[in-house]
Amino acid sequence: MHLFINGFMGVGKTTIGRELSNLLNLPFIDLDEYITKQEGKSISDIFQQDGELSFRLIERKSLLSLLALADPHIIALGGGTMSSLKNDTLLIKNGVCIYLYKPWEEIALYIKILTDRPLTTGLSLVELEIIFRKREHFYELCQLKMPVDTAFTTQKLANYLKLLTNR
Repeated sequence: MHLFINGFMGVGKTTIGRELSNLLNLPFIDLDEYITKQEGKSISDIFQQDGELSFRLIERKSLLSLLALADPHIIALGGGTMSSLKNDTLLIKNGVCIYLYKPWEEIALYIKILTDRPLTTGLSLVELEIIFRKREHFYELCQLKMPVDTAFTTQKLANYLKLLTNR
């Protein structure tokens, strides 16, 4: 059973996923890094050259490839993966989805310094909040919601997952 790390951009999906991988002794894959390697270009380049719809189709194809892996993996998803192309159902049926939650106000403070994300280029904070609010419903479908706040540690998340999955 795969563990899917989910949440909006800037909440720490990749960093926490890597730490969780070490704690649970499971292989880690970042979906965006996987796509970049498969496509031979960055996510930003795919968005700029081919558009978001093309990216979402590539993302879906890559996700299906990863779901076919026999051994359990920790997979950090892109911020929009779960809300695209009915991926929510696919993910929930094929593993445990973990929503790394931060309120919009905290994300907005951090998002200003992110320069390597396709959606941060050319969009205002108001437009990004609209995207966050549209995706929030899908994030809430996750089996585990984990606030990423001052009390958060990856070890706590690992402990919850061990209880949830009987590992």
